[in-house]
Amino acid sequence: MSKRKKNLEKVIQQCQKTLDKIEEELAKPEPKLTPYDIEMRNFDEVPRAILREAKRQIKIMMQVLDKNEYMPSYTYPLIDSYSFDTELSHLLFETESIYKICT
Repeated sequence: MSKRKKNLEKVIQQCQKTLDKIEEELAKPEPKLTPYDIEMRNFDEVPRAILREAKRQIKIMMQVLDKNEYMPSYTYPLIDSYSFDTELSHLLFETESIYKICT
């Protein structure tokens, strides 16, 4: 198997792992947050809107498999709106990084 094909398989596996984790997170009940909680980042989950958008973009990444043709942008709102020190946020950043390196 060629190195490129191995790299693309790695990207697909990483994307699927991330999609599975997003689905798991979206299946949980949504926490009730006040505007103050949101402003002060008093929560430990990635906001649902960001998860839904990341899910949509990761599906595109799995189809395109070429950073020159498509590069996701879901990490920008993640950085801007979220305290990103959780397992899921690290996984989202890692997925984008692997896509960028391996495609």
